[in-house]
Amino acid sequence: MGALQIAGFSILFFLLHSGNTLANKASQDVDECVEGTDNCHIDAICQNTPKSYKCICKSGYTGDGKHCKDVDECEREDNAGCVHECVNIPGNYRCTCYDGFRLAHDGHNCLDLDECSEGNGGCQQTCVNMMGSYECFCREGFFLSDNQHTCIQRPEEGMNCMNKNHGCAHICRETPKGGIACECRPGFELTKNQRDCKLTCNYGNGGCQHTCDDTDQGPKCGCHVKFLLHSDGVTCIGERHFQQHVILETFSNETCAVNNGGCDSKCHDAATGVHCSCPMGFMLQPDRKTCKDIDECRLNNGGCDHICRNTVGSFECSCKKGYKLLINERNCQGKGQ
Repeated sequence: MGALQIAGFSILFFLLHSGNTLANKASQDVDECVEGTDNCHIDAICQNTPKSYKCICKSGYTGDGKHCKDVDECEREDNAGCVHECVNIPGNYRCTCYDGFRLAHDGHNCLDLDECSEGNGGCQQTCVNMMGSYECFCREGFFLSDNQHTCIQRPEEGMNCMNKNHGCAHICRETPKGGIACECRPGFELTKNQRDCKLTCNYGNGGCQHTCDDTDQGPKCGCHVKFLLHSDGVTCIGERHFQQHVILETFSNETCAVNNGGCDSKCHDAATGVHCSCPMGFMLQPDRKTCKDIDECRLNNGGCDHICRNTVGSFECSCKKGYKLLINERNCQGKGQ
């Protein structure tokens, strides 16, 4: 009888122990994100939850996480904040500028590019920079050739176009009948007197920093939202700088209103002139104007568990094969962990 009782207790214990083990296994959470058994969209982040998981579309995408669609920021009414052109890319967008301008470090505004500062703009003699463009000029006794860069010495006598009194503002052509005909450089139009050339929006954005509209009187400049037109009629001032500019304009020749004070990024008006600063991810250089990208990956691998890749103004973490990036976008988790 004793042997039978012992056997009975043993069987009961085994059954209870087995049941608890199965219950424990059933209660253990399976991380579908690590196992790769989730059905999140390729442009979504998988976040593990007790007994389940959820999918969250990455920034720049919209959807329920299982279906994510790229958001075209360029379709926004404000052109995604770009003052010139907006280019949509998967999950993001980028701003570009017209010829004669350079993109500011805020990634949205466009600043004048001084072509004369490098190689004299290709001009043989004098280069004059203007908003969005530049022009070459010649000294007294010379005139500008058709290529608008080199200078030709004026002869005492010669054909009509070689005579300094031919009257053409830009280009002079000889006609078969021995007369002359004036032409304009691309982006300009010949005026009614058939001698002078009128600037249009097709050349250097018409001299406008932001927007340009052709009118009978010539280009008319405008500004992107959150900017106001400067008294010079071509430069755009951020609204927060406008009141400061009105006060400081008479005290300093250098203001943030004109070409952002020469600053790559943020410009602050002060009684002593302009003060430049840089956004997060950039460092102000010794010239106190230029911003340079900080390579975050050089310090402690950017805080990334595995791979750190530096980007302009930021950085990105990624994981080695067999690991998945967690929701904090820094740490990596492998299977079975």
